[in-house]
Amino acid sequence: MSKVLRKAASILCMVVLILSMSVPAFAVSPDSAKETAETSSSGTTEEKTETATEEQTATQKPKPTTASEKTDTEKKGDSEKPDKVHKKKKLEKKKKKDKKKKDKKKKKEKKIEAPEDSVSVRSKTALDREKKLKRQLMQEESLQQGLMHTDKVKEEIQKFYASLEEQSGSVTLPGVVALTGVKKDGDDTQIGHRVNHLLMELAQKTKNRYLKDIARNYNFDVAGEVKVADVIQEEETIQLKQYLDQQLLNCDKTQEQRIKDLKKSRKKIQALKKQIKELNADKPRIFDPMDLLKKSNLSVEEIRLMLKGTALEEQAPAFYKCEKTYGVNAVMVMGIAIHESAWGTSRRAREDHNLTGYGVTSDSAKGINAPTKEENLMMTAKLLKEKYLVKGGAYYHGPTVKGVNQNYCVGNTWAGYVTNRCYEIMKRL
Repeated sequence: MSKVLRKAASILCMVVLILSMSVPAFAVSPDSAKETAETSSSGTTEEKTETATEEQTATQKPKPTTASEKTDTEKKGDSEKPDKVHKKKKLEKKKKKDKKKKDKKKKKEKKIEAPEDSVSVRSKTALDREKKLKRQLMQEESLQQGLMHTDKVKEEIQKFYASLEEQSGSVTLPGVVALTGVKKDGDDTQIGHRVNHLLMELAQKTKNRYLKDIARNYNFDVAGEVKVADVIQEEETIQLKQYLDQQLLNCDKTQEQRIKDLKKSRKKIQALKKQIKELNADKPRIFDPMDLLKKSNLSVEEIRLMLKGTALEEQAPAFYKCEKTYGVNAVMVMGIAIHESAWGTSRRAREDHNLTGYGVTSDSAKGINAPTKEENLMMTAKLLKEKYLVKGGAYYHGPTVKGVNQNYCVGNTWAGYVTNRCYEIMKRL
C-alpha cells in the first residue's frame, strides 16, 4: 500500500511541476511595472488624441448649404452661368438670323452674265504726249536760262546766224526754211547735216538742253528737198527760227521786264512738270470689270481720243475728274454714259444733262438731273463710290459691274452691255 501511495505522490508532483511551468509569472519588478503603466497611459492618450482629431475634422467639414447660406463667390458663379448661357443663345440666334438674311439676299440677287476679263494696255498716245511735254519743258527752261544770261546767249546766237549764212553758199535759203527740221527715223542716229552741226555747237556753248535734243532728233538742210506741206503730223516737223528770235528778243528787254518774264516762266515750268507727273505714261491703262476701284491711269488726252467724234468727247476732262476725285475707274463711268445716253445723243442727255440714267427708274421717270453734264458725271461717280463699290454701302454686292447691275438697273443685261462698251473704247488706245 505504501508503495502505491508513493507512486501516486510522485505522479502528483510531476503534474504540479508541469502546471507551474505552463502558467506565466505575475511577479514583476518595480521598474518594469512603471514602464507598463506608462505604456498603458500613452496608448490611452493616443487613442484620446485620435478621437479628438476625428471629432475636430468632422466639425470643420463644410456642411451642405442652403440657398440663403451660399457664399458671395458661389452666388456670383451661379449668376454668371445663366448670363453665359443667355449670351451664347443670343449669339447663336443672331448667327441664324444673319444666315437667313444672307440666304434671302442671295435668292433675291439677279442672275447676271457679263464678261469678266481685265484689259491692260501700254498707251503709245501717253508716251508720245510725255515726249512732247518734256520737250516743251526743256524749251521753257532754256528760255528761262536765256533771261538770266542774256549777254552770252545773244552773242552766240548772232554768231550762229552768221555761220548759217556763210554755209548756205550760192543757194541762199530763207532762215525759216533752213531752220525747219524733219523728224528722223528711229534708226537714224547720225548728225550728218551742216545745220545740225551748227546747232549742236550752239547748244554746247549756251548749255541749252533743248537745242541739243532737237539737233539729235531732227534733220535740217532737207527742207529744200522735202516739201514741209507734205508732212501732215505736227510732231514730224519743227521750226527753230521763231524760238531763236525769241531768245534774242528776251536779251533786249529791260531788267524789270526780264524779272516779270522769269516769274511767268517759273509758273509755266511748274504746270508742265505737274502734267508730266499726272500723265503716268509708264503705267498701263486698265479696265477691270471685277474691280471698278482699280484706276485706269488715263490722261485727259487719251479719254478725248477714246471718245473722238462723239457727243461725249467734250466731257473728257469730266471723266478724268471722276476718277481723280472718287477713285472710280474712268472707263466704267464712260461705259455707263455711252450705254445710258447713246453716246451722248439721247433726249435726256441733250435736255436734262443726264448722261448716266441717274435716278431714272422707268422710261417715264423724270430722273435726278443736274445743271451741267459734268455735275451729272460727278454725282454718278460719287454715288457709285459711296453706295455701290465699298463694303457697308446700301447697294454693295461687290466692286464689280455685275454687282452694280443688282440695283442700278432693273434688267439683268445692263452689266453685259456696259462692259462691252468699255472694251470697245479701250481698243481705241
